[in-house]
Amino acid sequence: MVEFFFSYDGFGALLLEAAQNTDIDLIQACAMVAVVVAVGTQTIADVGYTYLNPRIRFT
Repeated sequence: MVEFFFSYDGFGALLLEAAQNTDIDLIQACAMVAVVVAVGTQTIADVGYTYLNPRIRFT
C-alpha cells in the first residue's frame, strides 16, 4: 500500500522485476527473505504468547 501511495519501489516491485527478467537468483533470495520473515514473526508470536499466558510452558 505504501508503495502505491508514495511511489516507493519495495519488495513486491523487486520480485516482479526479477520475475519479468527471469533472474532466478534474485527470486530465490526474495523467497528466502520472505520465509525468514514469516518464521521469525511466528517464533516471536509464539514466545510472546508463552510469556503472556502463564498456563503455557515450553516443552
